[in-house]
Amino acid sequence: MLAIVVAGAMTMGLAMSTSVFATGGDTATKTTEAYISKTFNTEVGKNETFSFKATPVPGNTEKVTIPDINFTESETGTTTKRAKVSFPEWTDAGKYEYTVTETGATPAITDTKHQTMIMSKAEYTMDVYVSNSGSGFEISNIIVNKKKDDKGTAATGKVDISNTDKNGFKFTNTYVQEAGTGIDPTNPDPTYAKDGSLNVTKAIEANGGTVDTSKMFDFTATFNFPTGTDANTLGGVKDADGNTIAINEAGTYTFKLKANKNMKFTGVPVGTKISVVESATPNYKGSAESVFNGVPQTKVEASKYDEAITVKNTLGQKQNKVDVTNTYNYVPTTGIIMNTLPYVLMIALCGAALMAFVAFKRRRLQK
Repeated sequence: MLAIVVAGAMTMGLAMSTSVFATGGDTATKTTEAYISKTFNTEVGKNETFSFKATPVPGNTEKVTIPDINFTESETGTTTKRAKVSFPEWTDAGKYEYTVTETGATPAITDTKHQTMIMSKAEYTMDVYVSNSGSGFEISNIIVNKKKDDKGTAATGKVDISNTDKNGFKFTNTYVQEAGTGIDPTNPDPTYAKDGSLNVTKAIEANGGTVDTSKMFDFTATFNFPTGTDANTLGGVKDADGNTIAINEAGTYTFKLKANKNMKFTGVPVGTKISVVESATPNYKGSAESVFNGVPQTKVEASKYDEAITVKNTLGQKQNKVDVTNTYNYVPTTGIIMNTLPYVLMIALCGAALMAFVAFKRRRLQK
């Protein structure tokens, strides 16, 4: 009798163990479908296809299929799409383990001098629990855990695999092209050699005086890089000599220019929002003509001398440049500063009028 009781207990325990094993031990939430998400960041429209793979752990021969996810050249900015994971016809109950990764992009970016595709290095483990429902073998639960993030850094935690915006079974890629290189970055536009990603030039209008060619003017450039990129994405933002410049955490870089000199930036991604500010300089009034993505922009002019000017825009695939001209507040030999001359003339006119009035009154009194 004792042997029978022990055998029955063991049988019940085994049955319970098998049941838990088949459902993944998580009876609170059960998921029988899985979706993956692909987020694609690009400021330049591209027809691109991304592929994925679910690699079974050793001993598992059941194949899982993940369809490709496609993007078209009309989809720019940040776009997210989802695809449903396809499972085979199961032939046995149990736990099936897979490692899910991204395997590539088509077309692949091979010439990376002026462009790059930042591929996702994310990695997930997908555990599929299959049980016998009586009418056949079917999925009773799917659990996906993140092992690495998009940068390949170790990560942990269960992720959402539903067909909603909460989905965390995600891979993120970013396509980056250098600004100013033109439609085909493998064959840059002729203007790129001169202007790079962005070229800031400096000129002085003497306004009748003499140009001080040693005079230095202060500039601040602020870079707001597109989603998924930073100053180092294309090997670092560089100056005309190919030296990497030090952009601070706020995205700003300060430099000085004198007459007939320029500051050429290279290695800046398309879609970067740029602000170029020339600081206020005594006795100079600034103006700026600019071209962004090959299109001339409205001229920017200071309203008075000793006033800062700012040019803002977004760097495009085609030519980007800012040409700054400062007009000197010439002081003629009379010693009268040009911007005070109107007031001097007004005072002189009032004085002349007063003298005329006094002379008129005298004549009347004499008569």
